[in-house]
Amino acid sequence: MLADLRLRSLAGLSAIVCVVALTASALTWRFDMWFYDLLLAHSGQVADDSIVMVVIDDESLSALGRWPWPRGIHADLLERLRESGARGVAMDVSFSERDIADPVGDASLAKAIRRNGKVVLPVMVEPSQPDGVLIEVLPLTELAQAAAGLGHVEVDVDPDGVARQAYLHAGLGNAQWPVLALALFDQAPGAGGRGALPGLRNPDKTPASPYLWVRDHHVMIPYVADDDGFQRVSYLDVLRGTAPASLLRDRWLLIGVTAPGIGDTLLTPVASTDTRISGVEYQANLLNMLVRGNAIAPLPLAWQLPIAIALVLLPLLLHARIEARRTWLLALGAGGTILVLSAVLLYYGRHWFPPMATLATLLLCLALWAVNRLQHSQRLAHSDALTRLSNRRMFDVMLARELGAARRGNRPLSLLLIDVDHFKHYNDTYGHQAGDDALRRIAQAISGRARRPRDVPARYGGDELAVILPETTAHAAQAIADHIVRDVRGLAIARNESEVAPVMTVSIGVAAYFPILEGHDSDLLERADAALYQAKEKGRDRSYCAETTVPS
Repeated sequence: MLADLRLRSLAGLSAIVCVVALTASALTWRFDMWFYDLLLAHSGQVADDSIVMVVIDDESLSALGRWPWPRGIHADLLERLRESGARGVAMDVSFSERDIADPVGDASLAKAIRRNGKVVLPVMVEPSQPDGVLIEVLPLTELAQAAAGLGHVEVDVDPDGVARQAYLHAGLGNAQWPVLALALFDQAPGAGGRGALPGLRNPDKTPASPYLWVRDHHVMIPYVADDDGFQRVSYLDVLRGTAPASLLRDRWLLIGVTAPGIGDTLLTPVASTDTRISGVEYQANLLNMLVRGNAIAPLPLAWQLPIAIALVLLPLLLHARIEARRTWLLALGAGGTILVLSAVLLYYGRHWFPPMATLATLLLCLALWAVNRLQHSQRLAHSDALTRLSNRRMFDVMLARELGAARRGNRPLSLLLIDVDHFKHYNDTYGHQAGDDALRRIAQAISGRARRPRDVPARYGGDELAVILPETTAHAAQAIADHIVRDVRGLAIARNESEVAPVMTVSIGVAAYFPILEGHDSDLLERADAALYQAKEKGRDRSYCAETTVPS
């Protein structure tokens, strides 16, 4: 019982170490992301009607000329939007350098931004030179001063090239810049009292180097499926005044390039491998998340680990109470519970719990435990319940196997047949319980002399025991038999009624087989039985070796 408890404790501790290591190291990340993408694709996210993208598409480029356009064109667009009564405007267009071809365009754009009063502009981060330090690229000073806000447009891409996540605040040395979509959302009346931002906080509160890009408020983006995409209107239609006024009034407007070949494009969890979205669509999904309040926050590691440990240990505790053949049912139920819990936390709790480290640990533990129980069951099937030696069936199998091995290798094989002297009389005198205890102690003494990996101590039947000794000569086998006789006598199991000795004794018949001299026919068992008869005839409490032609 104590050994079984220790085994279970060791298994539980190993499971804890395994799940902690897998979770902390994120070794199962790709499988977790596959499951996350599957859940997100079926989450039913839809675009909010209040979000409209003003897209710089092929039609606009054909009509207005090569990109980039003069700043005066953007100024005219903003004047149109000011008249439309939009809630706010985010321009996902870089204005970090002066327009040499249009010297007055920058001033016109700054004036239009100021008059509109609801325009936010992007802050980009890029290396100062290849492999150089990072720098923040802000809009021209007069444009930044005229803007209602600035927001970073960094896109965090996972190792597989998919943009699943974002940081609502980031900046060099300090996470001072909101993401562009958040900077736009902050233009809403009463935005200052909207409460805490969603997302996993940066645990490092120490001041960072001014050359390091610091992030905060980590979120997973609930992307809108392509079929439920955002409303959009052509930049050209807005500029010409042909866009429906109802499409612009009281809406969040995001201006950006969607024409192919201009700007970066991104893979998302809900898009096919050959479908990408533009940067303005990425910001639109972030804004949709903020407007609908459905941001997904990764669970902190401090929460993940206790949940993972509990999900692993509970099935392991239940496993000890079910039949081995039902292990697959437990594995199916526990694995399904882990995946369902991850889905429920995502859909209803808006938290992401990566399940695969827990699932892998659980299935591995259950598999190992099932194998262990199967081996244990096999050992019980091949062993004698009382003495824990091999049973008669296992003895017959092993004797046949070792005879074959002896013939193939021309190696000696010896057999001991052991009989407890006058055991029936002892049973009748002292009771069956005392007889069972005596047999157990004698079996332990025999096992102590049959310690090699291939030695097979067995219960031959009733009070008869046996030992198969591969690669053992008759002389060596009789020496082992004599040791067993002395060891049993040394147990000092009292029996005052015995005619042999005042303690329990055994008689042993020894026989050996050497195929190189005797050929392939063997009567090993019969000769050992005859030798046992001789040991009894000569007064018991001794061993007797059958005659053999095998040299000692």
